[in-house]
Amino acid sequence: MKIPIIFKSPPTLENDVIQLVPMENKHSISLYQINHSNHWHYMLSAIQTQQEMDTWVTHAIQLREKGLALPFTIINKKNNQIVGTTRLYEINSTQRTCELGSTWYGKDYQRTFVNSTCKLLLLTFCFETLNFIRVQFKTDERNERSQKAIERIGAIKEGVIRNERILSNGYIRNAVLYSITKEEWIDVKQGFIEREEKYRLRTL
Repeated sequence: MKIPIIFKSPPTLENDVIQLVPMENKHSISLYQINHSNHWHYMLSAIQTQQEMDTWVTHAIQLREKGLALPFTIINKKNNQIVGTTRLYEINSTQRTCELGSTWYGKDYQRTFVNSTCKLLLLTFCFETLNFIRVQFKTDERNERSQKAIERIGAIKEGVIRNERILSNGYIRNAVLYSITKEEWIDVKQGFIEREEKYRLRTL
């Protein structure tokens, strides 16, 4: 698949439980309904009002229109409810790399199957459809829970980027950098499949 096409006709990624749909302005209301201040503690901005959520969603869509990002809204197919959002950005078609991030979930879906399922869908798309050679992740150095979650999926820690960005509250953060490469994808994918099977057995 040629990279420019995915911005003009962004894909929907899904399996039997989760659907990642291209973000639309109409999703803003549902996203705000599951919004929580904790989502933004380590992010560049902080959303406190519906208007701020509207602006945040509009900006994400504008990034897609400029060919800079692919923002997705996450839907739980079991009840057709919006449960969070994630995106691919820093997309480099020449070097065949991107970053996966700007991810948050409603409180009821944190530490559930949703994160693993979304990551599997996105990484499969990156490595098997777009033929990327690297997907990277960055997280605040203070955010130990996020670091552990990234390590659980099989990403390799590469180091710390000092003074990586200034948050909305003025804090200058360091970021921990992780990546998964094309060569590692087969083993990483197998890990996802094994974890998903264990989850399904527990819920039978």
